[in-house]
Amino acid sequence: MIPRFLRPCLLAVCVAAGASSSHAAKVEFFDDIDMGPIPLGVEEHRYLAFGEVMFDFYRHANFDAINKLLVNQHQELFNEDTDYAQLLLGDLYVTYGLPGNAEIIFNRLLKKDILSRTRAQTWLHKAALHYREGNLDEAAMILDGDNIKGLEAADEARRRLMLANILMAEQDFIGAMDYLNTVPVDTDEGRYATYNMGVAMIRAGHGDDGLKLLKSLLNAGGNSDQALALRDRAALAAGLTEIRNGNLESARSDLRKVRSDGPFSEDALLALGLANYRAGDIKKALPLWLEAVRRNSNHPSVQEALMLAPRAYEELGGMPQALAGYQYAASQYRESMKDIQRAINRIQESGWAENLLPEDVNEMGFLPANSDDMAAGGELSYLYKLFSSNAFSQRFEHYRQIHQIKNMVEHWQRSLPAMQESYAIQQSSLNKYLPHVRQSVSEQIRRQERLSVATDQLASDIPNYVDMSEPQHVATPEQAIMWSKVDGLARQFGTISGSSHQNALRLRRVRGLLLWDIAHQSVEQREKQIQDAATLQDQNQVLAERVAAVKQQIRDATLRTRDDLGARLASQSQRIERIRVETIKTLEALEKSMQNDALKLLQSNQKKLADQLAEAHLSIARIQDTSVSGDKNQRTSS
Repeated sequence: MIPRFLRPCLLAVCVAAGASSSHAAKVEFFDDIDMGPIPLGVEEHRYLAFGEVMFDFYRHANFDAINKLLVNQHQELFNEDTDYAQLLLGDLYVTYGLPGNAEIIFNRLLKKDILSRTRAQTWLHKAALHYREGNLDEAAMILDGDNIKGLEAADEARRRLMLANILMAEQDFIGAMDYLNTVPVDTDEGRYATYNMGVAMIRAGHGDDGLKLLKSLLNAGGNSDQALALRDRAALAAGLTEIRNGNLESARSDLRKVRSDGPFSEDALLALGLANYRAGDIKKALPLWLEAVRRNSNHPSVQEALMLAPRAYEELGGMPQALAGYQYAASQYRESMKDIQRAINRIQESGWAENLLPEDVNEMGFLPANSDDMAAGGELSYLYKLFSSNAFSQRFEHYRQIHQIKNMVEHWQRSLPAMQESYAIQQSSLNKYLPHVRQSVSEQIRRQERLSVATDQLASDIPNYVDMSEPQHVATPEQAIMWSKVDGLARQFGTISGSSHQNALRLRRVRGLLLWDIAHQSVEQREKQIQDAATLQDQNQVLAERVAAVKQQIRDATLRTRDDLGARLASQSQRIERIRVETIKTLEALEKSMQNDALKLLQSNQKKLADQLAEAHLSIARIQDTSVSGDKNQRTSS
């Protein structure tokens, strides 16, 4: 039975819960079927975050990778116990020239009880750190120790190559060969190691063994650009060594294996011509040098050939061709000196190093971004040795990394005013609307509490049996309306017109039929009322949780109005400016250092070209004097 005084409360609860919490009630009603997304655990979040880091790492976006690692570490997603993330962070620290930070991580990992393969990889990373820093003794002790066993094939090859390079530096070639023998020569690592070993042995006086290693590369497989270029370089090195040893036929055989369109073709043309010349076959040397002088006149080998070709003409008796050759050489030297001076002027300009950077900050390569422009101007022909040196490459890599940091800091500096303005607007809005919101929510809390009491009372007042003493309580809405009218007529019968006996009988029949109809559906109506009361209680519970959530949001917003974010943003602005100034100074120092190295190399080439130009003019004068003396002697004889 539903008490009469609770009907307005029941209607209010139905309207409030139905309008504001229909979705929540639906989820609550079907709580036995989980239709929503499955929440991820901590490990799943870690693997997803680490996957993003590895994506950046393998596309060479190391700056983005290390940033994500540090952010996730600050958010406590990664910590010192996340070994795989710590190992990668240490490797990235090595890449960014932070050996102290890297060694702290490696030492911490080695003290832990980690997997044997992870431990071996950690030792390898630590050895690579010492190897890069020049601590070869420390690196060798680690690489040759028992702690580094169990590496994968690629890491094992890397370990052996580092050990071989260390032993080569100590001129222990037998020990180096023991490590290189297990590295397949058909891989890029094996080919480079074999070439380095051969050159090192030749320089140390073990010419025969070194030549054997170099010539083994001439028949090695591989069709990649690196493999073909290394094969050309090995053939050139072997040919030059044979020339120095006087084995001219063997030298010519090796030098013919250098590709005519490869990166070492100019050097090979010069050397093969020299081998023919020393063998006394000047006529075979001359076409090679003539082919060389048609190449890039800024190449050192071409500049050597510019003087050798006319000399060959001179020895063959072709004085007019020799004179024209020396004159052509002099004109090419003058043009090359102009190119060098233009290159010097460009290098001395501010921003030269920045122009070397690629547009894509994640792009990796051995050549500068504007290599095409440098090649067209002849600058790259003189600076290729500089760009191929490890010291300059490391400096340029540091310049690129610091330039990325500068761009990031400037981005922060541009974003900070917008953040400060957004924070000020948020503070103003919160201070303006929070009092009204607090008052409104307090009223809603009181209303919800009243509804909670009313729904509980309503549910407790419904009896478990059907009581027909109040038929309207178990009737449908239509039946309740009819009963109200019929019952009202019955109560007022006798006081209204037409209150005859016949109408009384009719009213009694209608009343009885209506009671029978109500009683017939009373059980179903009572069950429906019980279900509706339970639904109201559930909806009211959901409504209470939502009100509590809103109350928590208000509490959080109140705390936000009292935080010190504004002061921290202002202090960060000053800190960002200091970092920006420091990065600019560091970039200027690095650029100045790279400029000095480039200018030193160019000035050395400039001096060499001046000497060659002087030699060309002397040769021109000598031939002209010889020609004049010959004419005078001929006229005297006549």
